[in-house]
Amino acid sequence: MESTEVLQTLKFALIVVASVPLMVLYPFQKHFAKGVMIGSIKG
Repeated sequence: MESTEVLQTLKFALIVVASVPLMVLYPFQKHFAKGVMIGSIKG
């Protein structure tokens, strides 16, 4: 394997690893927004 192939594979692996947490947390986005709004209301 050439070093350019290794670097390219490493780059793709890093992109996948970085995007997995975002994809996991995305469905819960509205719950986080609701919690932030409730916490910011002064009563």
